Amino acid sequence: MSKKGKKPNKGLVASLSVIAVIVLLAAAYGIFCLIIEDDKIWADVSINGVNIQGMSKKEAAQAVEQQFEDTYKDTAVTVELDGQQYSINVFPMLGIDASAEIEKAYEKGHGGLLMRGVEWVEMKQGKAEKLACDVQPTAANPDKVDDAVQACGIQDYNSMQDTSYELTDSALVIHKGISGTRPDVEALKEQIKANVSALNFQDVIQCPTAENQLTTPDFAGIAGQIYTDPVNATLDPNNGYAVVASTNGNSLDTDAAKAMYESAGENTDVVVPFTVTEPEITTEKMNANLFKDVLGSYSSSAAGGTSGRIHNLTLAASACNGQIVLPGETFSYNAVVGDTTAEKGYQEAAGYQDGKVIQVLGGGVCQVSSTLFSAILYTDLDVVERANHSMPVHYVPSGMDATVFWDSPDFKFENNHKYPVKIEMSVDSSSTLTVKIVGTKESDYTIVPRVEQKDEMSNVTYRDYKDANGNVVKTEAVCASKYKPLNSSN
Repeated sequence: MSKKGKKPNKGLVASLSVIAVIVLLAAAYGIFCLIIEDDKIWADVSINGVNIQGMSKKEAAQAVEQQFEDTYKDTAVTVELDGQQYSINVFPMLGIDASAEIEKAYEKGHGGLLMRGVEWVEMKQGKAEKLACDVQPTAANPDKVDDAVQACGIQDYNSMQDTSYELTDSALVIHKGISGTRPDVEALKEQIKANVSALNFQDVIQCPTAENQLTTPDFAGIAGQIYTDPVNATLDPNNGYAVVASTNGNSLDTDAAKAMYESAGENTDVVVPFTVTEPEITTEKMNANLFKDVLGSYSSSAAGGTSGRIHNLTLAASACNGQIVLPGETFSYNAVVGDTTAEKGYQEAAGYQDGKVIQVLGGGVCQVSSTLFSAILYTDLDVVERANHSMPVHYVPSGMDATVFWDSPDFKFENNHKYPVKIEMSVDSSSTLTVKIVGTKESDYTIVPRVEQKDEMSNVTYRDYKDANGNVVKTEAVCASKYKPLNSSN
């Protein structure tokens, strides 16, 4: 007997078929959800009127930023100061941040995998919910207020007319200004930042102000500009020793100037005369006193000398005659007479050399320098350089001679007076050389030279200063001399 086969369970087959279909559909849906993934915004969202659906997050941010710039680029606040209005562009201070809104819009279609397909279908069928949001700008860059205020120029406003001054030939003239107001720039910046933070661009800002006080002149500095020393009248060696006019000195009494300024009202002129100081030697005094006194004189005789000696002496005296020595200048005998050469007309005559008397060109010119020195001893002019002869001479006393030779030794004296001095030299028919130092007597003393012997061949030369009664009130050592024994005349 054969066995009959079992019949398949139709219900089971149907169930398995349904399950298979469902699995296939789920797999297909999953694959679909994976395929449709992208970086675009699916939600129908507008930010500040800009629809960002279909944009990437970056594109959305750029679009919102562009809309913000287009809307606010000309945003300004108005500031009023002393009836004048200033427009201050504050756009650089503003910023916008829609990143949170963009991120939220991006969530649709980019969340759970299983919902992505459904959300995609809704988007394609236009069934997605339409959303709109507004994002307000903020004062994102408050530090930009500095540039904004600077650009409008309000900081340059100043109702004050500051003090100024000018110098005339004789006075300081101060134009005292008018005090006023200026913008309190720091306070204004804070007010602008507050308005921008509140997005208040409509209200006119009344500019805070500060008092501007007048600047007190720098009287010490002005005094330095004014100050000049008085200058004595003098002579111009490049213009025939014509008189050069004196110049008054000017100075400013700063205490008096400050007091006058402080007591003056605003918008007035204050005239402060200079303090004028006359020089010690004015032009009038120079003209009245120039070369009016004989300060010292001395004569020596060349009688009995050779014709060559007298010729040389006369030639050197002629070179010195009329020489003017200005205050502070030093007279140099060698610089004036120069080398006693034959080309200059000098002849041979007796002179000292190496302790001997020999014939030399220019012999005799030492009598001129010695006589000049002797005349200088009767004055208080400073002797700068002097050397005695190797042996005593006969034409001036021991200790009152001054030897010279080209180019050393030299005889020099300095004019330590306030007035010029002049040398006058002449040789008369009796071969007497006379030297006068003329100038302006500046003291009442009478000066007399005195030679004090130390031993037979050495001495010291002094000047004695005597008062009107002949009393010696001061003694000054001038020079020391040391000689060798005399072998023959010079």
